[in-house]
Amino acid sequence: MSHFAKSDQRTIEEYDDPGIQLMLQFQQGDPVAFASLFEEYYRPIFKFSCRMLMNSGDAEEITQETFIQVYKAAPRYQPTAKFSTWIYTIAKNLCLNKLKAKKQVGLMETIHGGEDFSLDEVLASSDPLPETELEQQERTHMVKRAIESLPPLLRIPIILSRYQELSNQEIASITGCSETAIKLRIHRAMGYLAKKLKRYVKG
Repeated sequence: MSHFAKSDQRTIEEYDDPGIQLMLQFQQGDPVAFASLFEEYYRPIFKFSCRMLMNSGDAEEITQETFIQVYKAAPRYQPTAKFSTWIYTIAKNLCLNKLKAKKQVGLMETIHGGEDFSLDEVLASSDPLPETELEQQERTHMVKRAIESLPPLLRIPIILSRYQELSNQEIASITGCSETAIKLRIHRAMGYLAKKLKRYVKG
């Protein structure tokens, strides 16, 4: 995007980020490179958008718009951050704009921390639990509803951390805040989710 500074004059091969390599190849006129980027990042961006917006139709729209912006940005693209950081930043901004349009953006201060225990068994939907299919469906639904109830400032880091498996450093770059702030937001989100989902946590 236009806010990135000029990068050094390295060749494409000197970047160890496959996303950057593909973007630079596309910048130089290789349409197959863009197709490869789309194939690699479509599902992660769509899943992130789904969890942010809780609506597959809106998520599809945001995902398409994200790649439209990537396409349009190619002439001025400068690889001064990881490609994943750059594209998630685009998707995050589009999601926030969509939420604002729907008047769903709340204040982070309305959420207070709860009990401090692990939610891995709740948030990791692939974990094997001794429950019926109906209970599993209820559990999955409640997790989605609990995450949906988080204000976006807390929802973004918890989704990027737990589901997209990004580091706090990369989440900080995407959100434009410090790693300390990200850790605090994740802690507050986990505390809130712990209270909402306490009945589903074993132990």
